[in-house]
Amino acid sequence: MNLLKPLIAISAVALSTTAFSQALYVAPSGDVGVGTDLPISSFEVTRADGSSQILVNEMSETSAPRTLFQLRNKGNTKFGVLNTDLNVEWSFANPGTDFRLSRQGSGAVEMRVLNNGDLVIAGVLTENSDVNAKTAITPVDPETILEKVAALPINQWEYKDARGEPHIGPMAQDFHAAFGLGKSETGISTLDTSGVALAAIQALVAQNRQLTEELEALKQQQAATQAALTQLLDDQGAAEPVLTSTRTH
Repeated sequence: MNLLKPLIAISAVALSTTAFSQALYVAPSGDVGVGTDLPISSFEVTRADGSSQILVNEMSETSAPRTLFQLRNKGNTKFGVLNTDLNVEWSFANPGTDFRLSRQGSGAVEMRVLNNGDLVIAGVLTENSDVNAKTAITPVDPETILEKVAALPINQWEYKDARGEPHIGPMAQDFHAAFGLGKSETGISTLDTSGVALAAIQALVAQNRQLTEELEALKQQQAATQAALTQLLDDQGAAEPVLTSTRTH
């Protein structure tokens, strides 16, 4: 006898309450409906009062990392989020090479997180830089920043898990030692690199403006000297006596 074979086969089960005509329904196919007797998937929760919700609540008193939601599939695994009012759907997918976030029907993958940690986006990256979100705002000295940039080691390198993809830039440890920015010595914020670059550019602009002013002053001085010299030569030529012949016959 096969002990794993069910002793009772149930074609359908329906549990009702006063609030819902089909509080729980198990179809002959095995599909489960909560609030519906016509589930269109293996498990469906349907309500029409704005209270539809699924909660996984681990009540253990022990603090520990736990996987409370997981999807498994032999192949590309995804789940979708659909706004039925605007008919806009986004999907989260794991094809094996990366994690993808994409809007259905756009024909593009809007965001990809590769297995090595690289982030690829199809649009513009905008980081919060609102003055209302900041505190301890203090001015910097662009000249000092420029001096530190000039002394900062810049190298070409490759990530160990992305051989053959060269990059150019400073090491996080050197950048942190020079400017003391960021949360740690192993990462560099793009906000910080752009801020350092802009400050250094301001210092270069100031230096260029000063050199331009000094050069213009030298040009004016040279022109004045040349004019004075020309006038001096002209004056000397006008005062020179005329030589006449005193030969006697």
